[in-house]
Amino acid sequence: MRISVDEAREYFAHTSQQKANCAPESLPDEGFQYWADSGVCVVFHQAHWPGVWMAHYGVKPDAWGKTTGPAKAILTAFWQAEQPALIVGWTNSTNRAALSSAKRIGFVETGRMVLDNETVIQQSWRP
Repeated sequence: MRISVDEAREYFAHTSQQKANCAPESLPDEGFQYWADSGVCVVFHQAHWPGVWMAHYGVKPDAWGKTTGPAKAILTAFWQAEQPALIVGWTNSTNRAALSSAKRIGFVETGRMVLDNETVIQQSWRP
């Protein structure tokens, strides 16, 4: 399931997947892990606390609506390989589709970061 950054670029080709500077050509390599299954790619990087990893998603259009199983499988495989303390994600409160997807794969809301012009939902995942 683990893939290279070059293999991951195709998951971010559609403009809908290019949030937070995730354009295919700008995906970082060092310090990042890319895992994929059935049209879903999860990008992991360590957060600012030991053992905590942040997750970001890229999904090919042909996998839209079929992401729950592959996303859970990737999270579980990553968890078994890295044995993190926690996997976290941040999602803009206006991105209802992403929030719904995160909930379906088992993320739970752990807080909110209120900024001047938006609110970010903080979420975490454990098996």
